[in-house]
Amino acid sequence: MDNDIFLETGNEKLLADIEELWDQLNQLHMAKSLDFKHHYSTFTFQARSKSLLSIAEKGKLFIAIAHHREEKIGYIVSSIIDETGEIDSVFIKPEYRKKGVGNMLMEASLNWIKTNNVKLIRVAVSVGNEEVFGFYAKYGFKPRLTVLQFGSELP
Repeated sequence: MDNDIFLETGNEKLLADIEELWDQLNQLHMAKSLDFKHHYSTFTFQARSKSLLSIAEKGKLFIAIAHHREEKIGYIVSSIIDETGEIDSVFIKPEYRKKGVGNMLMEASLNWIKTNNVKLIRVAVSVGNEEVFGFYAKYGFKPRLTVLQFGSELP
C-alpha cells in the first residue's frame, strides 16, 4: 500500500469533513437502487448528520477519514448504542478501492468497536450494493436478515 495514505480518526467533530465523500456514496446508492431512487435523490447530508448526531447523543460515534497526501479518499462512520456496534457508513473513492484503504478503515473501526465491549456488531447494506458482501465477509459479517420496505412514499 502507498505510504502516503494515512487515517485521521475522531468522533462526531469530524462529521462535516466527510460531506463530499458521503454525497458520492449517496449518488452511488441512487444509481444502484431499483425502487428507492427518490429516497436517495432527496436524502441530504444535513439529514444524515442529524441522524448520526442523535446516535452520538445516545451512545458513541467513531469516524475515520483516509487521506492520500492532502486528498480525502474514503471514510468510515461507526457507532455504539448500548451493547451494539454498527458500521453506519463506508465509502472509498473508486480509484482507491482494492488498495488496502477499506482494510485500514475497517480495522480501525472494528478495533474501536471491540474495545467498547459490545455483544453484537452489524452493518446494513443497501439493495443494489450486494457486491460489498464479499468485503464484509472478510471481517466475519454474514447475511442474517432481509428487511422489506413499502416501495413508495406513503401519503
